[in-house]
Amino acid sequence: MKKLIGQFVLAVVFMVGVTAVSYAADKMAAPGPQAIKGDLLKIEGEFYVVQTVTGKEVRVHVDKTTNLDGTFKTGEELEIQMTDKGHAFSIKHVNAVSGGMAAPGPQTVKGDLLKIEGESYVVRDLKGKEVRLHVDQTTKLEGGAFKTGDKIEAQVSDKNHAVSMAHANPAK
Repeated sequence: MKKLIGQFVLAVVFMVGVTAVSYAADKMAAPGPQAIKGDLLKIEGEFYVVQTVTGKEVRVHVDKTTNLDGTFKTGEELEIQMTDKGHAFSIKHVNAVSGGMAAPGPQTVKGDLLKIEGESYVVRDLKGKEVRLHVDQTTKLEGGAFKTGDKIEAQVSDKNHAVSMAHANPAK
């Protein structure tokens, strides 16, 4: 009987120890603030939907407590500091055309038009990098309509807005 009680006490002590270690591991593994970079796909009220460089769509909550670096349009590349619950506490523009460095003026993007998603045109530039351009009613479109597969040349602002876009090899 004493032996059975001793084994029972040992089992209880073991289980308490395992539970404490498991709890401590959960606390250490709990995610904290994180940073993501990606293209702004859409704005839905207080939520921004961003596609990360890995292709994952992330829904981020934005409110009056979020520190915003200006205003944002779909197609722009953003860097977001957010909580593990998805609330953004900081959002900044990222300049994809110049690799994150502030460009002094418009840049030229030449390449193949891969896809058109509303006001976002995705272009594979001559270096093989995919660049998302924001195209809207203020963009000067030269040479008629654009479709996927076209070779294009665009003048792009430091915020990835296409100021003008033309066919790179127009038919003569």
